Amino acid sequence: MLKIHYSLESDARDAISEISAPAELNIRVRNLVLNTKKGQSLARGDMIAEHPSKYGGAYHASASGKVSKINYHNMTIQCDAAGTAVEPLDVQSMGPGKDLLRTLQGLGIDTAPLASSSERLVINGLNPEPGITVAEVLLETEKDVIETGLRIAQSMITPVQTVLAVASGTSYSLTGAETFFIKPKYPRSLDALVVKKITGKEFPADTKVISVMDLYNIGLAAESGLPVTDTLMTVNKRNYRVPLGTPISHLLNELDLPVKSGDKVVLGGPFRGEAVYSLDEGVKKGDYGLFVITAGAFPSIEDATCINCGECVLSCPGRLQPNLLSRYAEYEMFDKAEQHHLNSCFECGLCSFNCTVRRPILQYIRFAKDQLRASGHSE
Repeated sequence: MLKIHYSLESDARDAISEISAPAELNIRVRNLVLNTKKGQSLARGDMIAEHPSKYGGAYHASASGKVSKINYHNMTIQCDAAGTAVEPLDVQSMGPGKDLLRTLQGLGIDTAPLASSSERLVINGLNPEPGITVAEVLLETEKDVIETGLRIAQSMITPVQTVLAVASGTSYSLTGAETFFIKPKYPRSLDALVVKKITGKEFPADTKVISVMDLYNIGLAAESGLPVTDTLMTVNKRNYRVPLGTPISHLLNELDLPVKSGDKVVLGGPFRGEAVYSLDEGVKKGDYGLFVITAGAFPSIEDATCINCGECVLSCPGRLQPNLLSRYAEYEMFDKAEQHHLNSCFECGLCSFNCTVRRPILQYIRFAKDQLRASGHSE
């Protein structure tokens, strides 16, 4: 069988460009613990919600303004020209421990990887998906900030060994880490496969992995003392700093990217991203790319019947049976899906991409996971 390779190689070396603040922000708040009310005035960096998980990072206003609307899914903030902002915290003077952990969490950092020690720390420096170049641009232009984040991570995790995984053919390095080269082909950039390549083991208990993007956020929060209020995104082969909650329509207008009827706009990557339901939807944490897929460029996804061709099984790097998992999810047999190793899926998206009849296999798998979490099952 012809095996298709999806390149992660990048020649992007330009500095990260800024995106201006929009007139309003639409911030997804579904499943968050809100501490903000309609009509409340906010400064840039004010906390608007906390994450319900033990170590999840808080969410903050990325511009000053007034909350004009709140519902189960979104909070809308009408931005103003005042430009008020919260006072910075002195993070770098804090030693490792619970106080630093809580402070970083309050600044929007997911502190789960920092909460306990580990023998080995792996820094994933590969671009996450084809077409997204954020990781390499950060290593090229923001090395000092990343190394600040690395020092904090090392002080909390106290690893015996720290490894930076980067694409073969590059020369990136970080002080305090040994460099390991990986062929830049998707899905080799996924955390589980990076760790497997370095250690020779699948999900070793003595190893933690953190992305370069997360290290950058830790370093930026430590150096500035301010909350994480932006994400870095690759759009049309360039990289931008985008305020969280920025409506996609504003981003498209700023970059002069037309969207016609029938086109799809995807937040995230081409394999793991999600098509947006509205151009008013706001950019979220972890959105590292935006793609406009013109109508007819790819066959449309259809809720077709599986024909058992096996293409999804052949393409699955986790050695699972995506065809079976998707059918269990389709008929709401979530326990059966779990028994067939649903939670071993790391959602690379290759199953859906290679599906002969274009079934929404990844979407079914995510649906099953969501339903199991909602019923009290944990991954």
